[in-house]
Amino acid sequence: MTKWKAFLPLLFSVVVLGCKPEPYTVEAGFTNGSTTGRHIVSKMTITTLSGGRANFAMGSVSGYPGAHSGGGKIDAPAYIEGEWAKGNPEPSSGLISYHRISAPIPDNAEAKMKTMDNYYQNLDRDYGSMQVIVDGPRVRVFYTKDCSITLDNCTPKVGADPNGWVVKDPKGVRDVVVLFDGKGESSPTPFPSASATTSEHLQKANSPE
Repeated sequence: MTKWKAFLPLLFSVVVLGCKPEPYTVEAGFTNGSTTGRHIVSKMTITTLSGGRANFAMGSVSGYPGAHSGGGKIDAPAYIEGEWAKGNPEPSSGLISYHRISAPIPDNAEAKMKTMDNYYQNLDRDYGSMQVIVDGPRVRVFYTKDCSITLDNCTPKVGADPNGWVVKDPKGVRDVVVLFDGKGESSPTPFPSASATTSEHLQKANSPE
């Protein structure tokens, strides 16, 4: 019995040290859009802190918040990788520039998501939206609880955002936190390293209708 009593603290420490804390996750729909007209997004992947990968590539997108998919549970984004092209404003006139990005997402993304989740006094909603927005070479990643100033009570809690992270979306209607805002590489022609699938998508998009 004495030997077991001496062994228990060691066993407990092994169990505690061997367990990783669960990542902070949210239930979110995924959107992919633009505030500057038609884009073809052939690849857009976000890797999360836990190593999960979420696909935000939704082909031809135009407008904000853009195309939508069901999404699911996701933890904080850690890395973004994508390939896309900007459409000519003229109808049926192809693509005018090509872009790609491979970049880390700032490590305060999780803190920003927690701020958004605890921002409102009266909004009882356990889901949100993760949004990837492309505008030429610029890429932004937003997280929002989809609280509409015209439909919901969006009164914030006192002191809920001491860092000033919560801002209005591009339409000025909903609150978002910006998890990433950066620029990718640009080219007047498709990148030589583009995958076969990417090249096929861009070729079809660039063909006159």
